[in-house]
Amino acid sequence: MEDAKVDQLRKAVRQQLQQAGIQSVLHQLLLEYQRTGEAVTPEDALDVLQGRGVIDQLVRTVRPPQQAVQALTQISNVGTLKPTELPPGKAFLHVKLLGGRAFSDFLVRMPATREQLQLSLELFGQRFTTQPVAAAAEPAFTGEAFFELPVGGAGAAGGGGGGAVMDPLQLLSLRQGMHAVVLQLTPMSGVEGGEAGPAVTAGEGAAAAAAVARQLSVRRQVCALGVAEWRTALVRRSKVVVSVQLGAGPGAAGGMPASAAPAGLLTLQLELRPPFSAALDEALLKSQQRMEHARDADVMASFVAAAKAWWGDYVAQNLALKGRPVKVLATGEDGSQYPVCCFVRPLQLGRGLASAREAARFVSLLRRREEQQQEAPLPGGAGGGEGAECWCLLHTVLAAGTASKEEMALLLCSLLLGFGLDAWVVVGRLHDGSSHTWVMTRGPLASPTFWEPGTGVRYTLTDVDTWPYQSVGCVFNHLRLYANCQCDDSAFGSSYLLEDASLWRELPMPPSELPAMPWSPIPLARSPISDPLALEAHLEGALRAAAEQHRRQLLGAQQGRTVWDEGLAQLLMPALAAYEHEAVHCEVAPGNDEFQQAIKRAVPLGWVFKAMPQQHSHVCPDLMRKALLEEDQMLDILGTSASTACYALRVKVFAYPEGLTSVWLMLAVKYNAVA
Repeated sequence: MEDAKVDQLRKAVRQQLQQAGIQSVLHQLLLEYQRTGEAVTPEDALDVLQGRGVIDQLVRTVRPPQQAVQALTQISNVGTLKPTELPPGKAFLHVKLLGGRAFSDFLVRMPATREQLQLSLELFGQRFTTQPVAAAAEPAFTGEAFFELPVGGAGAAGGGGGGAVMDPLQLLSLRQGMHAVVLQLTPMSGVEGGEAGPAVTAGEGAAAAAAVARQLSVRRQVCALGVAEWRTALVRRSKVVVSVQLGAGPGAAGGMPASAAPAGLLTLQLELRPPFSAALDEALLKSQQRMEHARDADVMASFVAAAKAWWGDYVAQNLALKGRPVKVLATGEDGSQYPVCCFVRPLQLGRGLASAREAARFVSLLRRREEQQQEAPLPGGAGGGEGAECWCLLHTVLAAGTASKEEMALLLCSLLLGFGLDAWVVVGRLHDGSSHTWVMTRGPLASPTFWEPGTGVRYTLTDVDTWPYQSVGCVFNHLRLYANCQCDDSAFGSSYLLEDASLWRELPMPPSELPAMPWSPIPLARSPISDPLALEAHLEGALRAAAEQHRRQLLGAQQGRTVWDEGLAQLLMPALAAYEHEAVHCEVAPGNDEFQQAIKRAVPLGWVFKAMPQQHSHVCPDLMRKALLEEDQMLDILGTSASTACYALRVKVFAYPEGLTSVWLMLAVKYNAVA
């Protein structure tokens, strides 16, 4: 620890001792021993303080420095809970990170420049995310968090906790493990070099905007994940240290990694607070685990037998049905198979998404895992080789900000169910014959609306000429699965009256008869962009500088001089807002007439006006500059050589939960076509 921090802690300790009156008690103690003529030792002083209850009182009143509390809550999204202010009548799991070991990827290679690792823990919908640390074979993960355990009622007091404690048998029945995801962070191209242009003025706001841009301009790849058995803390009355074996993350296309070798170890210190009067027998925990595994195995065996019989009856109707895409089982990230219904459930993830259409837009902004891998393969070939397809849990998807097309459909269906819609995941084929997964909601008379997870676009029956879907094999949600047994299985020709047994073959999947796949809804984290206006100015400055540099190189120093029209840039804002409105609502935004009128008044008669928009799902200035200079229409605008040319650039940032963004920019020019 740094000397300055040590001095700060010493000062805080002295203040706490003075407030508790320890100095006056010690002074009185020394006077008593002086009268008797006996020599006092530190051990004697501690015994007297303990006997008079001074130490117990000090323990109850001591508080950490406010700066330390704020530093803890800044890196934790478990909640605003302070370690020394645990509410009574509730049980908490205190988790302290002791670092990682044996991360195999870094045993065979050196970390890349600025490569970092970040750990995210999730338990019962509560998350704790560490600060990024340098990538290494033994990453120095640090931090501590308090996870509230979902049990009610207080047990008997004991264990010196000074309050009510929970019944350990209640905690034993909570089988959901603590989910751990290790992310491999690599900066997007040239993040450190993304200086702001001349339009950005120096100041705290500009510096904060640049810092936010650097924070969000990283590629996140799951390099390791696993589950910790937190119930080990039930067999100890004090702290217990556990090692969690982590497996490799999913591959680029969402498949299981080809190698099953451990990817690393995570060391955690666990402790229940408040403590309970008596620890459980370790044999009881092992017996509970065996019972859970046996129950899952029996239920899964029964389900597989029922599914095989159901499939036999389904194919017996018509041998042609055997070739239809019907998915009953899927592989989870732990390598085990589960019924597909286990991956869907109605989700209400807080106030971050106000409508079903916003939910669709949010899902569409998740980066496709395979596209990210193609754009910039991560060092060491993470996620390279793949085996069977796997579907990741919600925590993994949110932590990485990436998902496969199947995971996007699962998440979107769950969110639409949470908004009260009759939503189903659809497994079928596109017009090119490739398999695909999307989402359907049913309206009156079972009329379908198809939702494309990758774009957020909705298709109704009136859009049949534009939708990309060819055929439908099956649909499912969290309760049941229906296989299409109609002669015409085309997306347009099929009837979606699922309750008609002559059209759809039902495979019931009641949760009570499915193997447990414990995972919790996770409230979406607020966007880290607290000042989008400052971020917009930062991005505009970087893009203006790139435009000016390109024009100087293309036209020379004199002819390539760039004049910026701030008034024209202001007029571009309604168009950018309209683009995002159309992306969310799939309908033409109001206000286009006013925008056209404003542009006509701003462009003199006989002048030419050109404009081109771009959309990005990141805030990396370097990648935006690259995309700007690779677009033919953008290059045509920048290549305007007229001496009367006036340019305008406007950037609009739309912030969504979990750090996802939709950034719209428009570059425009007006010039006299005659001169």
